[in-house]
Amino acid sequence: MVGREAGPTQEEKMTEQAHAGGCMCGAVRFRGTGAPLRVGLCHCETCRRNTGSSFLAFAVFPRGRFAVERGATAYFQSSPEGRRHFCAACGSPLFSEWTDTESFDVYLGALDAPHAVTPRYELLWGGRAPWLPEIPGLECFERNLPAEITEAGGAP
Repeated sequence: MVGREAGPTQEEKMTEQAHAGGCMCGAVRFRGTGAPLRVGLCHCETCRRNTGSSFLAFAVFPRGRFAVERGATAYFQSSPEGRRHFCAACGSPLFSEWTDTESFDVYLGALDAPHAVTPRYELLWGGRAPWLPEIPGLECFERNLPAEITEAGGAP
């Protein structure tokens, strides 16, 4: 009997995984490759104003695994380390670039398959809208993630 070849391992599947997305008008397309480092929600004022929503849902990709594949973005320098990228043609918010951590926070709403990843934590939890129900199972942080998590590239 001839054995069948084993399929890819779970780790190989995660490495091959791609998270494509883009803007509303289609001028900008981007791709994050592999599993995101972390997926979370942020309730800070800057994220709320940037997205026009009550909070931002995002997936973190390191610089080497994220690329704009078509078009060019414009950006707003929201802090010394942070740039909020958007489509210059239609204004769709797309991702944040962080120079201090060399990573990108890709907005889940800009992904083609936003439900393919699941948030695991909430930032600036005290700023969440009081009418927003708690999401069971998410770890909550009053401020940003502790340095030991972000430096390790891991997730809570």
